[in-house]
Amino acid sequence: MKTTRKEGGFKELKKVNVIETREGEALHFTKVEVDGKIRGDIRYFTVREGRSQMAPGKRGILIPENPKEFQGSVEKLIKSLSEK
Repeated sequence: MKTTRKEGGFKELKKVNVIETREGEALHFTKVEVDGKIRGDIRYFTVREGRSQMAPGKRGILIPENPKEFQGSVEKLIKSLSEK
């Protein structure tokens, strides 16, 4: 498994999924190590002007140590989207 070192003690361990949102835009779901702790990272990637590859945004959503609380919040948001 290839690991990549990012700024600020951020190391990508495994790309879990990529969701294309629009042309030239995607959400990347990645297992990462931050300062010795394993976390989940959701980051927005875009194709920048003059480039052919996608580049990550500066800030992502770092899933906390308690992922159940995060999961519950996402499920509540999804449910609210289906309400009229």
